[in-house]
Amino acid sequence: MTTVRPTRVVWILTIVVISGCIVASSAFAGYSRGGSFVAPGYGARAWGMGGAAVAIGSDEGATYWNPALLSLMHRGRLGFTYVDLVPGAEAQQSYLAYARGINHGNADEPGLGFSTHSFGILYGNLSLELSDGQRYTENTLLAGYAYSPDYFWSVGASLGLLLSTGDLGELEAKGTTITVGFRIELLETLTFGAVGRNLFSQIMFDSGENYALQRSLTLGFAYRASEIFVVEADMVGAYGGVARLVLGGEAALFSNRLMLRGGISAVTTGENRSIPHLGIGVKIRRVFVDYNANFDTEEAFDKTHRFSLAIEL
Repeated sequence: MTTVRPTRVVWILTIVVISGCIVASSAFAGYSRGGSFVAPGYGARAWGMGGAAVAIGSDEGATYWNPALLSLMHRGRLGFTYVDLVPGAEAQQSYLAYARGINHGNADEPGLGFSTHSFGILYGNLSLELSDGQRYTENTLLAGYAYSPDYFWSVGASLGLLLSTGDLGELEAKGTTITVGFRIELLETLTFGAVGRNLFSQIMFDSGENYALQRSLTLGFAYRASEIFVVEADMVGAYGGVARLVLGGEAALFSNRLMLRGGISAVTTGENRSIPHLGIGVKIRRVFVDYNANFDTEEAFDKTHRFSLAIEL
């Protein structure tokens, strides 16, 4: 079983421990007002696994979920995703994303492809209809970068530019946010990922009010059980404790042409509840079509259906 080389273990773990302490202290250091810029993340692939996407995944959605995963990009990928967040209401969310490796690294073992430098760009739009026909819109632009000296580990970060507009003037705001991520392959079958989200952020309203976005820390372990099946378990820490637990799996069939996904997420803040997730993906040459359904017991959300389309360039 392949492991991380001993000469790299000491300094890799040192980076992880020091960075983990910084991220953890930031993640639980306080509370924000919340409410703005908290729309769900990118893509039907990730949500088909319940949102377990910080340790595995090499698609354009890595810019959102864990920028360190951009290092696993080979070809460029352009993707689009869409979801009606609240059935029966005017609440739509869409993303447009592109990611690629800038230069490919040299792996010591065949089949271990990676890019030393990678980048991703993601634009997100959330549109809501408020009472009396008034509208509220959030626009998010993320620029991500990942550095990977070899296949076994990578570090990444993203800078986000945020803008909200609405018919109600007090909702108009602009801001910035920074997210940092890590990925380390501990064993041939075991990968660890960590993401500190909104570590440094500031939202400035036109009314003069300022506040920070809620910080969070996500830790995930992915286990590749076989050539075709992988499972990931994540813990999301926020609001001073564990906010969410996630378990998701993906099976790649017919030479990765058909992907079956499933997951369950347990929300542990507010009204505790468990949400099942299902997903399916089809690859036709260089085109990827994905679908995801969430079955939330919260009446306001009920069932949501998410669609994604991506192409390798």
